[in-house]
Amino acid sequence: MLVGKQQRGFTLIELLVTLMIVTIIAIMAVPAFGGFLARQQLSSDVNEMISVLSFARSEAIKQRQPITVQFSPADECREGGQMNAGSDSARWCYWVESKGETMRMGPSANITTPEQAFSLTFQSLGDAEIDGCSSNPCRITISPQREQSNIPSITLAINITGSIRRQDSAP
Repeated sequence: MLVGKQQRGFTLIELLVTLMIVTIIAIMAVPAFGGFLARQQLSSDVNEMISVLSFARSEAIKQRQPITVQFSPADECREGGQMNAGSDSARWCYWVESKGETMRMGPSANITTPEQAFSLTFQSLGDAEIDGCSSNPCRITISPQREQSNIPSITLAINITGSIRRQDSAP
């Protein structure tokens, strides 16, 4: 008794339908993934800024002397070994100083407010001199690197008491 041949594999039509379904799912997922990456980058930049400010404040308390954090647009960053903007995406840079000695420095790509160079000085009790900032409390707004209007900016408010608060903005 001869049994008919068993069918093995997939037909061309089955493969094409599967490929089309996978393509449709990928097309729908790519924009969402791009937004996810932009939100993660913004969150990373905000956390870096909070880290820098908290570092300066804690060093001022620990060393019992003023610590200054200076922010400057990348084209105004100090040269000659102090700061090299280097990265094309870096629109700002910062450096933390104590008695003219640089303790920490780096790029910050997303500061949109204030628009000009500014500085904050943390005193030995942790309070902040925000005279070098354009508002009271000092507000630093950090926006997404890519121009994505659906991702809200985040503002850090630094009070004269030295406290740092995160304020999410509306989209």
